[in-house]
Amino acid sequence: MRPVLLAAAALSAVAAPVQAQSGAAVQFDLPAQPLATSLAAVAQKTGTNILFRPETVQGLNAGPLVGSHTALTAVNALIAGAPLEAVADGASGIVVRPAVGATTNSQAFGDIVVTARKREERLIEVPIAVTVFGGAAIERRGANNVADFLQEAPGVSIIDNGNGVSQVSIRGISTSLGANENGWYLDDLPFTGVSVPISPDVRGWDLDRVEVLRGPQGTLFGEGSLGGTVRILTARPDMENWLVKGEGVLSMTEGGGLNHGLKGAASVPIIPGMLAVRVSGTTERFEGWINDPATNRKRLNDQSIDTFRASVRFDPTERLSLNGSYWYYDGEFPNGGSSATDEGNISQAVVLSSGSKYELYGASARYAFDRAELFYGYAHSSFDLPQSGSLFGGTLISTIGIEVDSHELRLSSTGDSALKWTIGGYIRDSKRTDDFEFALFGLDNQSITTSKARAVFGEATYTLPWAPVDVTAGLRYFEDDLSGVEFNSGVPTVQPGDKYDSLNPRFIVAWRPSDNLNIYTSASKGFRSGQLQPTVSVTLANLIGLDLPAALAEDSLWSYELGAKAILFDGRLSLEAAIYHSEWEDVTVRIPIGTTGFNGLINSEGSRTTGVEGSVVARPVEGLTLTAGASYANARYKGDVPGTGIVDGARVDSVPLFTANAAVDYRRRVDGLAELVGRISWQHNSPRDFSSFEIWEPGDTIDRVDARLGIDFGRFGASLFVENLTNENGAVSARTVQPIAPGVDDITANRLRPRTIGVQARFDFQP
Repeated sequence: MRPVLLAAAALSAVAAPVQAQSGAAVQFDLPAQPLATSLAAVAQKTGTNILFRPETVQGLNAGPLVGSHTALTAVNALIAGAPLEAVADGASGIVVRPAVGATTNSQAFGDIVVTARKREERLIEVPIAVTVFGGAAIERRGANNVADFLQEAPGVSIIDNGNGVSQVSIRGISTSLGANENGWYLDDLPFTGVSVPISPDVRGWDLDRVEVLRGPQGTLFGEGSLGGTVRILTARPDMENWLVKGEGVLSMTEGGGLNHGLKGAASVPIIPGMLAVRVSGTTERFEGWINDPATNRKRLNDQSIDTFRASVRFDPTERLSLNGSYWYYDGEFPNGGSSATDEGNISQAVVLSSGSKYELYGASARYAFDRAELFYGYAHSSFDLPQSGSLFGGTLISTIGIEVDSHELRLSSTGDSALKWTIGGYIRDSKRTDDFEFALFGLDNQSITTSKARAVFGEATYTLPWAPVDVTAGLRYFEDDLSGVEFNSGVPTVQPGDKYDSLNPRFIVAWRPSDNLNIYTSASKGFRSGQLQPTVSVTLANLIGLDLPAALAEDSLWSYELGAKAILFDGRLSLEAAIYHSEWEDVTVRIPIGTTGFNGLINSEGSRTTGVEGSVVARPVEGLTLTAGASYANARYKGDVPGTGIVDGARVDSVPLFTANAAVDYRRRVDGLAELVGRISWQHNSPRDFSSFEIWEPGDTIDRVDARLGIDFGRFGASLFVENLTNENGAVSARTVQPIAPGVDDITANRLRPRTIGVQARFDFQP
């Protein structure tokens, strides 16, 4: 039987790790390449079976292998420095598995490969503040969605509205107005709002990794990446091996009811090495916990979420790879999301049932030349956010619909030459449709906003021949043509629209005295298009003599950063730290229109943020991994905005001054077949303000603690968990204040789900 490279779904009859292997030594001359590729070469040359689970080596690179080695010494050389161990199993060959005590957090390992600059690089080599969450670790910790863990990236905070949409803040950059202020990518496909920032819910299932890039990414990722970019990368089809996996969850929420969910995924190599398909799906039901004492109704904010994803990969030649993907999300949120009074009751001023639906499909192609790779990607996304219910005693019916088509073509260098570069072009056409009916104020408005954006970009990194210094320079030219039409009670009004353009440079100098140390400084710019003023706002403002602009100016941001990354003590300690300052100009803010309860839009002078952040991952003893991070982001408005609560030095809306997190992971092998796994984590943020409305009140200091204890048999596992262990019920967001009667205000804010206790069971199988 010929030697094979196997991706094992489970390990059985494993032996203790050994340092030598009998058998003839073989001469090797392998280049640096993905670890899986090198292991395949060792299996072929030595005639030895090598077994591993796909996620064990996913995203890992191996260094060159030169000289004479037996199969086991070759494998040990390839995995040196990685949190892996090679075990000789006389019956099966060599098993590559996570070492006892190996971290589940990819920040701790320097050979993790990322594509933060649209080419493959070791994480520590990237002169950008990047946090990576591995897909297998996300599943093991039982994350419901990406909002459960994004705040563990220093400088990032998030408000999960509980209605399928989140508000993300990165390094003090946060707003609920205009296009996305922080980039949001699903695989290589951008998810961009039109005149509204959209960060849709993504479930934490069957992902390859999540990369959080902090600091402006305008050069390579374009419009909206002022504070940074979140890249959610799904698990791709396995070209060689079958995989079927599933998960079931049952839990009980305090003050709520029984929650349940099922998740499944399968990867099928239709033509091994050439054509493969992967599908995954989830269905989840969460009971509500918010009550309405006025009607004696209980548990009103139920949640129902169904998702489906599919991807196909076709490699007709060694150089060409074709990919197609489809995303679907359907969430139903009757009686709103997670907003409640301090007593845990529903608002008496605003009660909006909502849904959140999106579809995203795309196709991409990669062609490998000898020294470069050509990439083309097309994406189409459609997003719908319907809302209806009670507002100030009237009935509101509102729907936001957004459709976006985008194309990107780029050419990037490959290999280890001193000059690495990327050039490309980008086209985006989008349309936003709004329907708004509010009979109490006599409003019947429909609007259509269209946007046509074009961009060209390039970035190059040169390693100096006389010093371990990388110099990076990049530039993106962007233009956007925005126009619209509105219908008020059927009468059309053509909005004049506006055109926007911007040059967005980035400069980085990085000193890398060793493979495990990177010290860098950078200056970079982010950019975001302006938006049109709704004619409803103009009409209402004219009634009280308030003059509003027909269109809002674009905003831009310059950021300056000094950062460092280091890996110490053979990978047992990883450190990352940065200090930065940013100037955000012409930020769009709300201005109240008298006492109508509605708002107009106006450009402010902007804001400035000075911050410092850091993170550490340590593995001091076998089986124990400690992670911690913290961020201080002092984000303040510049100048007064008459008619609002914004004054010079006021806190930027929805940005906490301080965030922190810590976690303890412990793994202990109890025999050759099982491991005990445990985790306890803590997330903290200081109160969030909302300065735009001076009557709104600050939120609370939030401390979320989660805990999990389980047993892992490889092929299957089970765990007990507690989410929100301390039953934190403070105001996550600023408290909205709505007068409902003379001297009586309705005060609500977003909340965490109350303490939830449950059990999770999973399996994965490969024939």
